[in-house]
Amino acid sequence: MQVAWLKMWTYTHDVYLWLWAPWTYVPQNWNTDTIRFLRENRAVWLLPKLNVYWGPVEEVMWNVWKIREAIMLWYFPLKIKHVLAWNQNWSIEELLEIRAHPQALMQCSLWLKEIWANPEELFSEAYKTPNLYESSQIILEIEDKPWSLSNSLEVFSRNGINLLYLHSTPYDRNKYRFYILIDESDLDKVNSETLRDELLSVWWSIVWNNLSGLWTEKIILTKTKTNVDWIPDAKINPSIWVICSKETALKQWLRIYKDPFCPPDNETHFSVVSTMKNDVTKEFKWLVKDKIMWLLTLPDKTWALSSALKIISESWLSLSFIMSLANNMWWFDFPLVMDNSNAIFWIQKNIIKLGWNLRVL
Repeated sequence: MQVAWLKMWTYTHDVYLWLWAPWTYVPQNWNTDTIRFLRENRAVWLLPKLNVYWGPVEEVMWNVWKIREAIMLWYFPLKIKHVLAWNQNWSIEELLEIRAHPQALMQCSLWLKEIWANPEELFSEAYKTPNLYESSQIILEIEDKPWSLSNSLEVFSRNGINLLYLHSTPYDRNKYRFYILIDESDLDKVNSETLRDELLSVWWSIVWNNLSGLWTEKIILTKTKTNVDWIPDAKINPSIWVICSKETALKQWLRIYKDPFCPPDNETHFSVVSTMKNDVTKEFKWLVKDKIMWLLTLPDKTWALSSALKIISESWLSLSFIMSLANNMWWFDFPLVMDNSNAIFWIQKNIIKLGWNLRVL
């Protein structure tokens, strides 16, 4: 069996060592290489499922859903540990910039705020939604509870607001953020006290929209391809610090400011995506099988998504991920990761009754 991923010596590589150390590992340099490799070979691929941030992951996820023969074989949870490190000869008063992979920056957001960095600005740039004509982005925060999303989207439907784009990401313990595009003409409705009160009644809160300014702080956060790209710069520049593993910091003779620099319960869930024709799950070790990936196809109607999610909520299933993909002028695809349950087949039957489609990926 061949296992494909973009880079060696990353947390994804650690997952590979846990799962398939005796098997062939094929590192890929570019996203297009990975997609081509999956299309041309019967292989498996490791994909961070719950840490879907700016960079190659989102682009690759977008493409893998277009590979119709690809399926998600469950996932593997891996504890993530980060430290904040710098050259032993410098002092904290000289800190002006922290460099790390976007995932590491988001995972360490709580401690970044304590040292006067501003991860919110980073996230705003990270989730820059498609640049559509006369559209506006809003960011909503919701607790991770069944019915929360469907009830909230009903609020938009009742007020005649049609969503142009939707993308979810885990933000904090038991919270998700949803990055949404709406038509500019609907912005006044979203900003009205009536609609905001309705959203708050179903556990939503509006974080900001693109008309409100973001505060700036002293420390700059810089995204890098890996957590170790800029360690040489940190060694010679007193203003640059890095987020990396404790092992890397000690190996590079860096001083550790805080260990750990992210919440102790932090973990990434790595999906195992396969283009193999046969079911090979019996060969896998330590896989968690409580989630499954589906593709929901809906018409471009104001009430369509809220109605479909209401059917899902009636079975008390929880979504781990949702993102809208334009299919054509009148239809949208929504890749979903949700609980694996026999109720899904009841959900599928009721979705199809409405003339829509829900199929396993």
